[in-house]
Amino acid sequence: MGMRHRRFWRFLLAVVLVLAVGWLLDQVFLPALVHSRPAVRMPSVVGIPLQQAVELLTQEGFVVHQIHYEPSPVVPEGHVVRQVPYAGAEVRKGRRVYLTVSTGLRSVTMPSVRGLPYREVQIQLLSRGLRLGEVLYTYNDSIPAGLVVWQSIPPQQAVSVGTSVDIVVSQGPRPSVSVPSLVALSLEKAEQVLLRAGLRLGTVTFAFDETFLPNTVIAQSPIAGEIVPPGTAVSVTVAR
Repeated sequence: MGMRHRRFWRFLLAVVLVLAVGWLLDQVFLPALVHSRPAVRMPSVVGIPLQQAVELLTQEGFVVHQIHYEPSPVVPEGHVVRQVPYAGAEVRKGRRVYLTVSTGLRSVTMPSVRGLPYREVQIQLLSRGLRLGEVLYTYNDSIPAGLVVWQSIPPQQAVSVGTSVDIVVSQGPRPSVSVPSLVALSLEKAEQVLLRAGLRLGTVTFAFDETFLPNTVIAQSPIAGEIVPPGTAVSVTVAR
């Protein structure tokens, strides 16, 4: 075996030994050392500046292991948002602590979502850190069904991350119904005809009329053949 090969194997052996020692320290000796320490209550560092939180935890015998950052509309920039373990938990001194720190109130530009499909709106908002709020539906003669008609926050306006945006979605043109003829029908029969047509019986007025039998419809409003929205009330005049 040449000198170069012997050096390689010595280097490889050294790397393996270093990794093995590191693993033993991290998985065996340090946990054993931590568990041998007295149990204490985890202090609360939520809401205080990061530097102060680290100093407090270090003084109490803990190790700040990882620090994550995220925007917060409530907690000021540079202050702790969350901690693990949580405040009040019974832990050992020397325990690793994970902190999440606020980056402050970030703002984004509100996109224009009018005319976009509902699913595309969700993607647009989520990609900017915004939330979809209340979704309402309305008939619209010019915007096809499934597309956004209105948004609660105007486009290009600066808003905070996490802001909720309400939208109104088009149901397309309002469907229409031709009013059926009710004259000469009994009041009971007229109501049945209206219900089958998607309409409803409105005001019933009684009047004397010798031409029709009692309880027979002698006039209606809207008149027969008129185009109205579904659910429209049709008033009738009935012979006594």
